[in-house]
Parts: sequence; structure tokens; C-alpha cells
Amino acid sequence: MTKTSTGHKRLNLLQVYRGIAAILVVLFHLNDMSIQRLKQVTFFNLFHGGWSGVDYFFVLSGFIMVYVHRSAIGKPDQLKSFLVKRSVRIYPIYWIITLIVLAFFVVIPGFANNKDLGIQQILTSLLLIPQNDPPILDVGWTLIYEMFFYLLFSIAIWFKPKYSVPILSSWLFVTMLHYLKVINFGGKAFLLNIVFGNMNLEFFLGCLAGYIVIKFGPKISKNRWILFGVANLGYVALLMITSANELEIDRMSTFGVLAALLIIGSASIDLNDSPKVPKILTYLGDASYSIFLVHSPIVSAATKVVQKANLGKYYDGFFAPALIVLISVVAGCLFYSLIEKPLTVYLRKNVVEKMNFSKVPAS
Repeated sequence: MTKTSTGHKRLNLLQVYRGIAAILVVLFHLNDMSIQRLKQVTFFNLFHGGWSGVDYFFVLSGFIMVYVHRSAIGKPDQLKSFLVKRSVRIYPIYWIITLIVLAFFVVIPGFANNKDLGIQQILTSLLLIPQNDPPILDVGWTLIYEMFFYLLFSIAIWFKPKYSVPILSSWLFVTMLHYLKVINFGGKAFLLNIVFGNMNLEFFLGCLAGYIVIKFGPKISKNRWILFGVANLGYVALLMITSANELEIDRMSTFGVLAALLIIGSASIDLNDSPKVPKILTYLGDASYSIFLVHSPIVSAATKVVQKANLGKYYDGFFAPALIVLISVVAGCLFYSLIEKPLTVYLRKNVVEKMNFSKVPAS
């Protein structure tokens, strides 16, 4: 049985779907930018709903918090360890890519898309502070939600359940009211729209999925393959429907719920059957964070070059986009192997382990 550094069994199927989710996001952004800049759909518009990869990431984050870090709940002495490990996981790689993009914008201002490159914007982008404008690295908006979720989970660690449960329940209640449109903070209240934003409910779905797997594992395992199949079919069907009709759907109650079902089914299969998964697929999952961050500037720059050089007539809907996707994924994989993985290992050994934390699960 393969285990992670946390001592938990490695869930390979979940890792495979991380890679798939990252590639879905790449395909979505390429299609979106191709339509905006080149008036050209890619891959027959099949990945119009590829943004759903983000929903999987959010739900998975909630699941991992419960599956890996549940032992830290109600133990304030483990909060520092949790926050340091989460920060080491998120910030360094994000900083490197953001600074590369920033340098590129400074050298070639025409690619900045009228972004504010002032000190305040740079600092808020680097620190992932909630902001009204998109971060310098566009996909950083997802990490703003991610860091906020870690702060929410920190409440569960810092306080005993008798205090944290009422606090988090109150937050969830207001978030549900906002989701149901009972209350509306207005477009200018960007901080409130993040704190009580609908996307946060996907983290909650992930936490719920983690609780279900842990609490009701034996009961679920009886129908794990059925659940896995239904979730996959539902995901693909919904992806096709949104692509064919370009529907704007409520992502939390559709892709969010399907992601939760997929994670429950996949985790149950991993825990009970330990299926053999091709290493290339788990590798893509391992590299998914780098792929997710690296692809955005590559796709943006590629479509911008085609637009500015008036090469649209050579930009077909399949082969040229496929090349850009391949370059984006390979670049992300190279970044993972050459920078993310060794840097993460170095930081864990020289920062995390040297801080003499109590033994708590690492990510």
C-alpha cells in the first residue's frame, strides 16, 4: 500500500482527476481566448464548460482538509504548523510564476491587457489578498478563495468544537442565504462577496465528502463502482450539454455536486481496491498545480501573438490549438519536475521540519 508523507494511503484516482481537471481548465481558457481574440472556437466548442475543473479542485480541497487534517481540529498548538505547511504549498510556486509574468509585462507592456501594475496591485496579487481587480496572474483568483478556506479551517483548529461549530455554522448560514439570493451584498462589496461567496460552498461539499468517506466508508464501498460510474457519466453529460448550448449554469449544484460524488466514489475505490493507475496519469495529477498556474500566461501569449501578427487564417479549430495545449501541459510538467517538486522538498526539509512542530499531518 503506497502512503503519502502524511501516513495516509495515497488516493491515486483522486490524483488522476486532478490532472484531468487541470487540462480541462487549459482547454477552457484556450477556447475562451480564441473566441475573444480570434473569433474562432476550438475543438468544436466541446470544452466550453472546462471551467468545471476549478470546481473539482475546490471540492477536493475541502475533502483533503477533512481526510488529512481532521486530527488537528480543536488543537490550537497545531495551527502554526497547518498554516506554514499550507503557505509553503501555495505561495512559492505562485510567486515565481507571477513574478515571471510581471517581468514579461514590464518588458512587453502590450501583453498586460491594461492591468494595473502599481505597487499596491503587485503586493495584493502576491499575497493573495482579496481584491476588486483580478490578480496579475489571472488564475490567482482561485487561490484567493483557497487561502480564505484555509483561514476558515484554521478556526476549526484554533477553537474547541463547542466554539468553532457555532462560528462556522453562522458563516455557512449567511453563505447559503447569499447563494439563495436572499441577501445581496452588491457588486462593489468584493470582500463580502468572497467571504460569503457561492464558491465557498464547494469547499463545504468537499468537507462533507470527506466526512462521508470516513464515517460511512463500509456502507458506501458496497456501491462504490456505481457511484463512480454515475458521477463520471453525469460529469461528461453535463460537460457536453453546457458545450452544445453554451448554458450558464449554477456550478455549485451541478459540477460541484458531481465532483463531490466523484471524489466519494474514487476515494472509496482507492481505499478498497487499490487500482493500478498508469504512472503518467498520476504524474499529471502531481503536476496539476504547475500546469494550472503555467498554462494561463502561455495560452494568453500564444493567442495574443496570433492576433497581433494577423495569423488568424492559419489558426484552425483543432491542430493549432492542440499544439498550444500540448506546449502548456509540457511546460507545466517541466516546471513541476524542475522547480516545484525540488523546491517543495527543500522547503519542507529546511523550513517546516526545522520549526520543530508537533507531529501533525502534512499535505
